[in-house]
Amino acid sequence: MRILIPMTAVLLLATAAHAAPLAGPDQANPDWPCKQRLVPRLTGATYWSGPPLPEHADWRADKRVAAVVQAVAPREVPADEGEKQLTRFADTVPKGQRAALYPKAFAGIVEEVNRQRGVVITHIQDLARRQRDIGDLVSKATNELQAIPPDTAAPDKQQQRAEIVERRGYLIRNFEEVERTLRYACEVPVDLEARLGGYARVLGDRLGS
Repeated sequence: MRILIPMTAVLLLATAAHAAPLAGPDQANPDWPCKQRLVPRLTGATYWSGPPLPEHADWRADKRVAAVVQAVAPREVPADEGEKQLTRFADTVPKGQRAALYPKAFAGIVEEVNRQRGVVITHIQDLARRQRDIGDLVSKATNELQAIPPDTAAPDKQQQRAEIVERRGYLIRNFEEVERTLRYACEVPVDLEARLGGYARVLGDRLGS
């Protein structure tokens, strides 16, 4: 039986070991496959236009601040719901305390978001390395397959070829599964950055009100 190798799969996977799956290769960060530039840590001042953010404030020591940070920072909380909760917190703070508490709350949110982003970034880089390793294995299997004539009459070669085809198909499915996971994972840092912008606006709009 003649088994054909899909040309699109060959072209895709022949370069898998040398190219990032979702973007062009980043010489500085070869394990970063996402389209957006890798920013290991976000800086609160990028989003914040109010009073200076405290650098080493213990936001956990203030129960009100700690409660709102823990309520709005987790990425499982929808951004619009987080903004509503942050708005309720902001409106309960007396005007005379806002210039002190708002920056502390936002600094806490930035710290928590950075912690979550760090976990996600590590996961993305692990996935990228895994996909590259799978790509290497697919390329090796493809070379093995091409070394055996598809119309060979030798029973042992037919069996060997069938085993390679099965193994290669399994690897391709794994490669594609990691690709889908990466496409989703690469959106998470972007969503977290957008969340910070929204939270900064909520607090900034109420600083002078």
